Amino acid sequence: MDERRDRNYLRHRVVPLLRARWPAASAAAARTARHAAEGRRLLELLARADVERAADGAALAVPRLRSLPSDRRRNALRFWIARSNHPAPDSSRLAEIAGPVLEARRDANPSVAWGDVILQRHADRLTLRRATAGGALEPVPWPLRRQRVLELPAGFGRLELEPTPRGPIDVALLPRTVIVRPRRGGERLRPRPGGPTRALKSLLRESRLAHVERGRLPLLFDGEHLIAAADLWVDARVQARPESRRRARLIWHRA
Repeated sequence: MDERRDRNYLRHRVVPLLRARWPAASAAAARTARHAAEGRRLLELLARADVERAADGAALAVPRLRSLPSDRRRNALRFWIARSNHPAPDSSRLAEIAGPVLEARRDANPSVAWGDVILQRHADRLTLRRATAGGALEPVPWPLRRQRVLELPAGFGRLELEPTPRGPIDVALLPRTVIVRPRRGGERLRPRPGGPTRALKSLLRESRLAHVERGRLPLLFDGEHLIAAADLWVDARVQARPESRRRARLIWHRA
């Protein structure tokens, strides 16, 4: 038997020593394993029942999920995502879905992305889908105060808020969370303090940005107000002043 393999080494070297020192160890370990397996089965049964009660076709009804305690919300969401044959999100994204996404206003339409999966809330429904290269960029919340980098769906790159003493943005003027979404038409911002508001369409026409990149341009919104167009233009409302203490700059890492 090749004891270079971990399993064989444990079985032939470690386990006999444990049994000799603690004769009841095997029975206790087996009992613990049975209890853990029973606990997993019970959690799965509970999650299945919660998901079936919240089911709205392939989607989930937000009000039903919001009626659950936070731990049951997370348990139900994990089960629903796994049953839909999608990889599980990490714990921070799962907490974001179970908390801020479910508690958001009906018209906020927040979303969370991980890997090539996008979870989207439309009014009172949660949906799951795979992102595809060249597909549409759905609205994505970005909690700027606790997340410096936002990974966008495939094909759209990522955004980074980099602290720097000469940055054009006053961090204190930024909202806690912005919504990142693509162009829809009619967007305007004020590139210079005291200057006129400009149509984003006009700014893009004057720029040398390739047409393919214009279609992938991520826009940052505070409510209905456009505060930045990727790393190209920043609205005057969040621009740094001479007295600004904390500055940063946006970086759009193209795909």
